[in-house]
Amino acid sequence: MSTATFDAVVTGLAAKLRGFIRQRVPDEATADDLAQETLLKVYRSRSALRDGQRLEAWLYRIARTTLIDYYRRRKPTAELPDALAAEPGEERDEIAQFRQAVMATTRRFLEDLPERYREPVRLAELEGLPLAKIALRSGLSLTAVKSRVQRGRAMLKRKLQDCCRFEFDRQGKVIGWERRRPTRCEC
Repeated sequence: MSTATFDAVVTGLAAKLRGFIRQRVPDEATADDLAQETLLKVYRSRSALRDGQRLEAWLYRIARTTLIDYYRRRKPTAELPDALAAEPGEERDEIAQFRQAVMATTRRFLEDLPERYREPVRLAELEGLPLAKIALRSGLSLTAVKSRVQRGRAMLKRKLQDCCRFEFDRQGKVIGWERRRPTRCEC
């Protein structure tokens, strides 16, 4: 999608976006601030948009994340309003597909790790075994298992970051991603 087309579509959706935000916040000034913050995020991360046909859904996902961040800043322990607590099914499906793709890629990359790291990481991450049980099962010290799991995770992280660029919100949740290399990567 060209920059001019992107700008035109986003500009055309700005008033609708502000109305969406206004319905979910207590006053006009807050709605204006959050709409502006959302548009800044949209423009800064426009390279993360993979499908120009889904620009509006992508824009609303960023707006929803901005609203969630706003409510968490105000009252970190308060429940989110019902309108924000659940995402629409379409976005949930997209996120679920993304998570499945990352998991498949992670499993593939896990197979490439040296054996000394592969098995401890597999047991810890995929089977959910505590590190102490992995140490007993493998005949290694707890310190050795901790070290191998930590190093294996770092290797996997590097492989994933070489494959894709991820964008995170303040809570560390993925809000955007972009494939860097199509080889062996399903993200």
